[in-house]
Amino acid sequence: MDPIADMFSSIKNAIQRRRDYVDIPSSKVKERLLDILKREGYIKDWERLEENKKGTQYTLRVHLKYLDPKKSQSAIRDLHKVSKPGRRIYTPARSVPYVQKGLGIAILSTDAGIITDHEARRLKKGGEIIAYVV
Repeated sequence: MDPIADMFSSIKNAIQRRRDYVDIPSSKVKERLLDILKREGYIKDWERLEENKKGTQYTLRVHLKYLDPKKSQSAIRDLHKVSKPGRRIYTPARSVPYVQKGLGIAILSTDAGIITDHEARRLKKGGEIIAYVV
C-alpha cells in the first residue's frame, strides 16, 4: 500500500543480505529520495534500468554503500518511515526535527520539493516528514 515504505524495506533487506545493489519499481518521488540519499553519502549511486514491456514503469537499481570491504557495516544504520498513509506527520518551519543531534537526516516533503532537514531550516520551510535516516 505504501511504495516508499516498500522501497525502504527492500533497501534494509538488501543491506542485511549484504547485497551490492537492489532493484525497485520507479516513481518520481523515489528518484528524489534516492538523489538525497546519494548526495548525503548513504548510497553509492542509483540508475534507471531499461523500460519494462508496458513502457510506463522503469526499474531503479540502487547501489548500496558499505564502510568496509567485508560489508559488515553499511552507511545506512537505520532507515525509518515516519509519515504513513494512515497518519501523516507534519512539522512547522520553526520545529523541524534534528535526527540524533544532527548526525542523521530527516527527509521532508515541502512546497519547495523533497528536501533534507538542513535545507528546510535554511529555507525556513515546514512540511510532511517522510523519513529519518541515520
